[in-house]
Amino acid sequence: MKTKSSSDASRSGDRQGERMPPKVRDPVFPISREEVVRRCREKPHDMLCAGEVLALMDLMLLFHYTIKRLHELSGVARSMIHDMLVMEALPTNDTVGRLARAFGMEAIEFHLLGFFTLRAEVSP
Repeated sequence: MKTKSSSDASRSGDRQGERMPPKVRDPVFPISREEVVRRCREKPHDMLCAGEVLALMDLMLLFHYTIKRLHELSGVARSMIHDMLVMEALPTNDTVGRLARAFGMEAIEFHLLGFFTLRAEVSP
């Protein structure tokens, strides 16, 4: 029977002890999709704001971005992202552009995605 040398043992231990990639944590949203629509209806905002928030939620889930990660990629303040998600703040065009670029999009594409997301979510 062949015994393992110390170098063989350490190599096999390396394979067993390989580091697993960190678990991807999905974002947790402060309010539900229905609440986003309800809050937008209560405020004197265009319903497109709800569509853009819903699109932002979908993109964050798709890309597995937390608020912190989106902040790091876009440069938009975490408090602003949070306030958008709870319908407390409306983003400027500059903010929308920076958020969109974090997902590889242009601002107009993000606006259109918001429009179509809203159409799919809310019946007229």
